[in-house]
Amino acid sequence: MKLRHPSLPPSLATWVLTDHHGRPRYWPTIWVEMVHARASSRTQQVHLGALNRLYASAAAQLGTDRLDNVLAAGDLDALEDVLAGFLGKLRNDGLISGADRSGAWRTAVRFVGDILRLRGGSSAAEVPELEAGLRRLERLYGQLSPTPPSTRTPLRALPALVIEDLWDQFDPTSPRNPFRSASLRWRNLLIFLLLLHLGLRRGEVGLLPANAIKDEFDPVTGEDRYWINVEPSPDFDPRYEAPGLKTETARRQLPVSHEILKVHDIYVRNYRAKGRHPFLITSQQTRPLSLRAFGYVFETITANLTSPARRALENRRLDSVSAHDLRHTAAVLRLHRYVEAGNDLPTAIEKLRVFFGWAHGSEMPRLYARAYFEPTLADVWNDSFDRFVDTLRQVEGVGPS
Repeated sequence: MKLRHPSLPPSLATWVLTDHHGRPRYWPTIWVEMVHARASSRTQQVHLGALNRLYASAAAQLGTDRLDNVLAAGDLDALEDVLAGFLGKLRNDGLISGADRSGAWRTAVRFVGDILRLRGGSSAAEVPELEAGLRRLERLYGQLSPTPPSTRTPLRALPALVIEDLWDQFDPTSPRNPFRSASLRWRNLLIFLLLLHLGLRRGEVGLLPANAIKDEFDPVTGEDRYWINVEPSPDFDPRYEAPGLKTETARRQLPVSHEILKVHDIYVRNYRAKGRHPFLITSQQTRPLSLRAFGYVFETITANLTSPARRALENRRLDSVSAHDLRHTAAVLRLHRYVEAGNDLPTAIEKLRVFFGWAHGSEMPRLYARAYFEPTLADVWNDSFDRFVDTLRQVEGVGPS
């Protein structure tokens, strides 16, 4: 659960893992405070979700609420049994659902090791034994994974045919647009542009305030320049699953095109529901749009894909379009732009790292180098965007007065 109330300072509005009585669990609370205090709210939520699975698995083996006692006692044999049982459960769950459970496994192994080190030995004689036991646990379980290694890394940019279909559906004037009202059409077009043009994560879009776009006169070019700051919100967020930045490096400043600016202005001036909160993207009930609702937008779009677009998705081993797929696609397209501007591929990859807010050690930017060599994606982007700009010129300024 998350501690949340308008009177709480942001530093106390954190996630906690509770037992079946609703009481915070001791060791997970200590662990998050000691090891992950600087992590984003979303990262803390993911780690505690994994530990909730671990505690449920341990309860099935040891009995309810026994794992904290085992950790406090430093019982290495019991902890080895708990980890072995948890690994087996994750593997079974993964086989049934097809989901990757390796993140939950890494969290569990690190949690057990960190807590045993934080706990320390109860006597000088116990310290060497504890360290030896820890090394054994890490040697046995540190390199294991509940998920079999993938035999093929899928190309993560959306196919060109799908991008063309998405442009057609998100166009507010298109007869194929599946959203029933003008307010939904313009709001969802803005979401689409922020995801595809700027490569934002859905949580980053959810964090943007209504006055997200900043401007300043540039004396060098003699023109105004526009940008957004991707950063945490200082305001109270009433959403149950409040969005947050994934990492500290996700803080960044991104340039905004005139096209995004125009769509933003049409939406804010004419269609954005005025609620008692500062966030840009709202629901029809005037509340900040939930992360689940972002998913519903793309479920609707996926259901409305043409048969050729759906086949193109299936050829990439995809069965739907998600908000994060647009981030992957944006990365490939921006890599094209950097190289076309005269950067060599290694330099372009490092620029990609900064633009998308990946940590210095992340391998994510290099995963897109192979996708760079698909020219049809960039061609379709340019053609579809040109048509969109023509449409925008026709409808600019249209909306209720």
